Amino acid sequence: MSVISRTLLPRGGVLKCFANRLDFTPRIHHAATRPQSSVSGVLTSSARCCLCGTQVAATSWRKRLRAASPDLLRCFAVKTAVETQHAETGDFVQVHYTGTLEDGSVFDSSLEREPIEYEIGGGKVIPGFDDAVLGLAEGESRKQLVPATRAYGEWREDMTAKIPTAEAPPELHEGVDVQLSNGLQATVAEVTDDHVVIDANHALAGKDLNFEVELIRLQKPSALLQATFAAGCFWGPELAFQRVPGVISTTAGYTNGDTPDPTYDEVCSGTTGHAEAVMYDPKQTDYKQLLKVFLENHDPTSVNKQGGDAGTQYRSGLYFHTEEQRQVAEEVMAEAAPSFEDPIVTEMAEVKGFKAAEDYHQQYLERGGRFGKAQSAKKGCDDPIRCYG
Repeated sequence: MSVISRTLLPRGGVLKCFANRLDFTPRIHHAATRPQSSVSGVLTSSARCCLCGTQVAATSWRKRLRAASPDLLRCFAVKTAVETQHAETGDFVQVHYTGTLEDGSVFDSSLEREPIEYEIGGGKVIPGFDDAVLGLAEGESRKQLVPATRAYGEWREDMTAKIPTAEAPPELHEGVDVQLSNGLQATVAEVTDDHVVIDANHALAGKDLNFEVELIRLQKPSALLQATFAAGCFWGPELAFQRVPGVISTTAGYTNGDTPDPTYDEVCSGTTGHAEAVMYDPKQTDYKQLLKVFLENHDPTSVNKQGGDAGTQYRSGLYFHTEEQRQVAEEVMAEAAPSFEDPIVTEMAEVKGFKAAEDYHQQYLERGGRFGKAQSAKKGCDDPIRCYG
């Protein structure tokens, strides 16, 4: 599996964007520059300077603005630029939450840890959780009842299996969690002398859930950039990027191959030309920092092989979204080359044909991995990463 990442970085402040709309830049905000007439739609029947409190009537705001002090002009630029943003599908958010059952018992809460960070509508949370967050502004909270159909679905008989006890591993007992060959997590529901019942329904299947959510941070995708990397098996490198301060979300997937819409099995066959990949959506970091993490978490001198995993799908790759990324990557890789005994063989190309991997690959190690032992994705965490869990 190789790893790619899509990176989201801030493009600039709100004031700068608004200044562009007004046809003047932050450097000349102090001048009595006349704004374009479009601002009249922003200022309502009256406006008040947020520094000095001066009230300006609608009929005289242009005249007053031209004659105003530099502070008053700057203040209008700031005052009218600040617009409350509300969470929409596709936005990246940080959310604190507490989930309770009908009897009031808490089944999960983020209050003793970092808030959950995800893309609304990206599939990382249940649909009803998205419903609870949609429309909130930063700092706002909401209580919402989420029916089972918008949570973990109804309990299904076909999600259970009964196998003879003689064919089951001897260490199985009721309540133990197991991972099935298809990647699904399941629980041992019953053990008798004759049979073992495995239940792959979620523990909360069939239950209505109550959530209290608070929107901590809202990031619009238009203010972010993307970067894409390939670094072998995507589970370990994905967790490494999750831990980088400023990384908003990660998505395991496949990129830069010849087969459209590949499956995991097709990628593992080595015949698709795709690298198994991870996409990242960071902010508050830069491309050079992400390249450093990339180099630290795989061997860029190994041809189509990382550790015990071999094949073209395990190649090292940097896939550009912009010309600037290409230039930075070439510079960083050239600087890093002397620190390796062998030549760097990382493939460098424009990103193309990314496809998200199957759901069970997403945040695989954070969710427990192959052995059900969750690893921390906390920002700044430097715990050793167990590649398979």
